[in-house]
Amino acid sequence: MPAINSITIRKKLESDTIKLGEEAKPMLGKNVEIIIKEVTEPKPVERKWNFLGSVDLGGELDSINIRDFAHDD
Repeated sequence: MPAINSITIRKKLESDTIKLGEEAKPMLGKNVEIIIKEVTEPKPVERKWNFLGSVDLGGELDSINIRDFAHDD
């Protein structure tokens, strides 16, 4: 089975001529399939907060640096 290479290019169509850019240069001279589909952006969901509050921990976390528990993703 031949390997399938693909490139995703997102552009706003402003004319009937499409310029693909440098990303498509490795595909020049090869048989390709071009599919154009409309991409709709999802509407941001407004959060509805049911509760807002705080808790007195009695100084339990005073000696702990909570930044140690943060994760960079």
